Amino acid sequence: MQYQYIVSAHKASSVTSSVSGPFRTPNETNLLVAKGNRLEIFTTTTCLQLVGEYSFHGQISSLHIFHPEDRLTCLVLVVSGEASRNKFAVLSWDATEQTILTESSGEIIEHTGRPTTESKLVAVDYEARVIVVYAYQGIVHLFPLVGVPSDSAWRSLVKSTGSDRKSGSRMRTEGDDEERYPYTVREQLVGGLRVPPYLRPDDEDEENRTTSQSKSVGKGKGVAHAIRSSDMYPALTRYIRELKVLDLQFVRRGDAPSQRPAFAVLYEDANMARQVHVYSIDEVQGELRPQSLWTSDHVEPTSNMLIPLPRGAVLVVGDEALTVVAANRSPLGMSKRAATVTAFEWIDTQTFERLLLADDSGVLSLVVFQYDRSGHVKEMFVERLGSISVASGLSYLGDGCIYVGSHCGDHAAVRLHTEPLGEEAALCSADDVLAHPLGSAGKSMARPNTFIEPIESFTNLAPVVDLCMVGMSSNDSSIGKSTSGNYGSIVACSGQLTTPGLRLVRNGVGVESVAELAVSGVVNAWSLSAEVSGLMDVDSIEPTRYVVMVLSLVDSTRVMGWTEPSSGDSVELEELSAGGSWRLDELTLAAGLTSDGRHAVQVTPSGVVLLQPTNSGWQRCAVWEPSDGSAISAASSSGDQVAVAMDGSLVAYLEVHGSALECVAQQRLAHAVSCIDVHSWSEDKRSAYVAVGLWASYDVCLLALPSLAEALTISVGGGLSRSVLMCVLGGTAYVLVGGGDGRLHHFSMTSRESPGVAERKCVRLGSRPLALAGFSNHGEPSVFAASDHSAVLFAHRQADGAGRLMCANVDAQDIRCVAAVQSGLSPHALLLLVSESRLSLARADPAQRLHVRPRPLPPWAAPHRLAFSAALAVYGVATIHTLGSVSLDMAEWMAGMSEPLVSRALPAEAARFTVLGGDGGGTQPADILDSLLLQPYEIPESLCVATLTSLLRPPQTDGGESQRPALEDVFVLGTSVVLPGEDDAKRGRVLVLLWDTRSRRISIAGSFAALGAIYAVASFRGMILAAIGSRLLLLGWQQKASNADEYELVALCSQQTQIAALSLAVNGDYVIVGDVMASASVYHYEENTSDAGMVRRRLVPVARDYAGVWTTSVAAVPPPLLQNAERLYPSAIDEETGFASSGPGGGLIVVPQHAQVFGDSSSERFIVSDAYHNIFRVALSRTVEQKMCVEARWHLSDQINVMRPGSLVMDVPDPEFPDVFRATLVFGTVQGAIGIIASVEDGRIGRILDRLQINMAHLLPTPGLWDYDEWRAYASDQRTSRAFGVLDGDLIERFLDLSPEMQRLVFEGGGVLLDAVRREAAERRKKAEYWTGHARVEAEGEVVVLGQMAVSDISAREHVTLDYVVRLVECLTRLH
Repeated sequence: MQYQYIVSAHKASSVTSSVSGPFRTPNETNLLVAKGNRLEIFTTTTCLQLVGEYSFHGQISSLHIFHPEDRLTCLVLVVSGEASRNKFAVLSWDATEQTILTESSGEIIEHTGRPTTESKLVAVDYEARVIVVYAYQGIVHLFPLVGVPSDSAWRSLVKSTGSDRKSGSRMRTEGDDEERYPYTVREQLVGGLRVPPYLRPDDEDEENRTTSQSKSVGKGKGVAHAIRSSDMYPALTRYIRELKVLDLQFVRRGDAPSQRPAFAVLYEDANMARQVHVYSIDEVQGELRPQSLWTSDHVEPTSNMLIPLPRGAVLVVGDEALTVVAANRSPLGMSKRAATVTAFEWIDTQTFERLLLADDSGVLSLVVFQYDRSGHVKEMFVERLGSISVASGLSYLGDGCIYVGSHCGDHAAVRLHTEPLGEEAALCSADDVLAHPLGSAGKSMARPNTFIEPIESFTNLAPVVDLCMVGMSSNDSSIGKSTSGNYGSIVACSGQLTTPGLRLVRNGVGVESVAELAVSGVVNAWSLSAEVSGLMDVDSIEPTRYVVMVLSLVDSTRVMGWTEPSSGDSVELEELSAGGSWRLDELTLAAGLTSDGRHAVQVTPSGVVLLQPTNSGWQRCAVWEPSDGSAISAASSSGDQVAVAMDGSLVAYLEVHGSALECVAQQRLAHAVSCIDVHSWSEDKRSAYVAVGLWASYDVCLLALPSLAEALTISVGGGLSRSVLMCVLGGTAYVLVGGGDGRLHHFSMTSRESPGVAERKCVRLGSRPLALAGFSNHGEPSVFAASDHSAVLFAHRQADGAGRLMCANVDAQDIRCVAAVQSGLSPHALLLLVSESRLSLARADPAQRLHVRPRPLPPWAAPHRLAFSAALAVYGVATIHTLGSVSLDMAEWMAGMSEPLVSRALPAEAARFTVLGGDGGGTQPADILDSLLLQPYEIPESLCVATLTSLLRPPQTDGGESQRPALEDVFVLGTSVVLPGEDDAKRGRVLVLLWDTRSRRISIAGSFAALGAIYAVASFRGMILAAIGSRLLLLGWQQKASNADEYELVALCSQQTQIAALSLAVNGDYVIVGDVMASASVYHYEENTSDAGMVRRRLVPVARDYAGVWTTSVAAVPPPLLQNAERLYPSAIDEETGFASSGPGGGLIVVPQHAQVFGDSSSERFIVSDAYHNIFRVALSRTVEQKMCVEARWHLSDQINVMRPGSLVMDVPDPEFPDVFRATLVFGTVQGAIGIIASVEDGRIGRILDRLQINMAHLLPTPGLWDYDEWRAYASDQRTSRAFGVLDGDLIERFLDLSPEMQRLVFEGGGVLLDAVRREAAERRKKAEYWTGHARVEAEGEVVVLGQMAVSDISAREHVTLDYVVRLVECLTRLH
């Protein structure tokens, strides 16, 4: 079976909620941020520093922090964001284990309730007594947290049975333990692993259940959190009369402990009027029930938020007014600027005098309250502080600092000031054509003062509206071909409202060129920064230094450099003449600086030279030459140590003593030396070994110093060693070997004193020999592997301080060698990159897997569609502009419409198509080249780059349709026009936009008027496919009837789809169309030519998916490679049952009932995503019944907006797993995630990874204890079914972060849990036999699903080793 591997290259960055408080320690303020399914914890001592990141099995919608009286630190309530899954968890911090502790966990399920149309509402009592959740219309769920001993009503909670509906939130009885833990959850742990629910023994005696406290025994990395065990009691389900609740908050009733908790609801009644209703939680007939306290008068119709005030008052926030309502008091209101408030935060939590409000226009305001003597609000004021991103969460960090989390803009930490700091910064340059919706004629607006000082910013990609691949062949015809060159960077349309922009997302390490020099023939290079003896700059306390670059050519050496410190930001590069002390008439084998920084070492084939910089230049101090006159073939220099290889196999070790060279030892080896290295594993000590690569034996030997005795021999395992380097990365000593075939072998050592090989691995980086060089990348030790596809090796730091070796691609290709340059021109080391004909001084980005570079746009120019033309090296961007007041330009613009606009309202938006030039080799959006304003009321909907074939009008006399030269690389833009008074688009246009490279102007080459919105366009066989309303049109570039020399867009054929086609994808002659309600349909293109030369084109419906879902994106999956067909599709399939044996494991695999469709490697396959955050793969056989079969199904938990063919990394076949993993698609989501969809083209490897993800999901405890299978199950309004055919890359790759002991336990299925698994095996076999004989048929695809839903011993089932699985997962990490 072909599995789909889905992994996040860039995790979701949208902030859904944030809170602050003493979570980890009592005296420290922590910031907790929810992003997707992740919870990030920051410390705020000096700056925002990430101290922990935890993944949940579900999206997080909101965080609520509260501080019980008996706790030193706060607790956090985490609420799930899934629409149909009302899960929650209460978390605390375990100071002993330094990890998160799950105090309580559960789910609210009302089988007869109707879910709310808005998001679920959650509120926590300010005295930490009860939680209220509103998730179903007219129903509130009460979650008691703690009892009050003097209150009989609260003590009765432990006796109340509450609701019989399923709920996981419970509280313990008092007096169970000396120490009270009222929020605990019951969970079983065995050996540090979580016992899956289906393996837990049924305990009928609930009263005798143990209440002892147990924690995870896994002390090492990989244990997500600790868990406490105890009894729990059910929550309470109560009814209220309000059905449409807009907000819910607890009110502050006073300081008296006897006051019952009370909560206020903002609701809308049947007459569309909005009011506030306050309930008190009181005892009624022995049970706690909400009792009505008071109801306010009608408030502003746009009110949508409640903010509690002292003395039981509530601030009602609307779009245009603020209103204070309280019991038995007249409302107090004031107007404000028209905007919807999105977040609020108190600055004073004791006096409640200053309140921060953030609105959807990106403005942060301060509300100041004044109270009378009785504590009621008597007056309030509002002041504008400045502009920020549209906030989805505000958190006060203390000392005037605020954290601003956003869904559609960058997150930031800002500081508030009491005095204005000046005018706000301009959002764009004055000459920017996008600076005004109608061009540069608009007047600049006055910018108000700001009280906000930015401190730190965090990049956010959400929401990804559209994206395109750059640096690769982006033509749709590449689908199905080899993807070895189908990789590059991503440019995404991100942000909305006040912070729109483009984002360049690329994998690996980027280098920014500082200076370049044309030099050819360089084979190796080194850089030295030597201090000049006795020379001091009069204007600086720093000593004068020579920064030189030693360039080795085939038969000579060039030395050039400059003197520091220098005046200004530039230096003058000088080259040494041939008469100097450097040996320039022969090539250089090695060069380096001594440990005192005052001498340089040069090694040439004739000998070793020691040099010293002086006032007049370089002076030769000492020379060592081989006594027998033999030539030196390889050399290495590190500090005062020099190692050379002469006469093929003779190794000599030299040391520098002051201004002298001394040969310490010589040793002849059995084979000739290919490479040598003498770098140390300790920064402050000399190297104790020299590493030597051998020609004939393909081995690497470690020779002990100073005797050169052989200490260790490492077998590389095939392949010639061309470069060797000893280094320390992440605290681990490595021997790195660069092969002549582009492979990198890395061997980790057991110890630095007596080394032994602890682990060996190999990865292919390119096809040319590797040159290894160590350097410091922003303070982190790294290694640059130069080749045709260069990479940087670094250690990924983990929680325990250890580092896992990782490899990141470099965007500069075809690098021969690299040298680190230490210069005062840059605070970090510069890199000297040597290519075939050029030298480049470049700055390197920090070593990380993904880099994001923004290209901001003005707040009124939101990017909507994006395309990149590789041939023209330009971007086409369709933007939507928000219009302000009417100007003369707007009147002239509207006068150009064909219809009179006297009776029509003015448009609120305008649209532009803009051409941006490519910077950095055409990969990064740069300057705006030209722009085209669309018609009034016209909005861009779709965009692509296409090549149009010119067609002659029929009839033809040559028996066929002749073709003319094509319009190459034109932008095709689809638009829609919605006039005032219309509910939907009744018209639209398909525009062919031609970019003239000479005049650098954009022009309309042709257009096609359609009766509907053009939601999708695609290039297809020299024509254009357009999804127009409910029809699919094929448009051609055809000769005009009136003028044979002119061409126009004409409709060649049309096909009715379902409701409304929103997206389409092409794979050969097949087209898949995503519908707004009717899922996906597949059409086949047919073309016939008659005897008269008439060409008849048709789009024939082939199959469709009958699930009624809203499709958001579709994409084609390339067919598997021919050599992988047998490994994917078993040849022997039982025709009666439709199942095949899985091979050595002997179990059953997932096979559809129509096995012919599944086993057909030539089937057309497509990926479909829907608005329910699901993703599934459908297959269409070309030979059998034209059936559409669902082969994979999975819940992504985020909405995909766009999918594009391509990959972020080059597809270099792994030596151990060649052509098994192929990254085929990239996608962007609403929450800012960039994901990779790869095909696993080996059925057995897919099953191994499937078992691994099941073990990981079921055995490892995770925060919240939310069920993984429920989270990933396919869910829509019509059905819920378990996931299959998809591998969760984010979960599987966490396997590498586990300690070796935990890896072993997960690999073996939990060890001690295997006995329980075997007890359940018989029952599972019976179920498998039942489903084999009674094939379950699902309506949309007739799919039969069998799989391993329980933990298993991977070693016993698949006959593989743990090391094999680790290497398998490491290979997967290189996909992104």
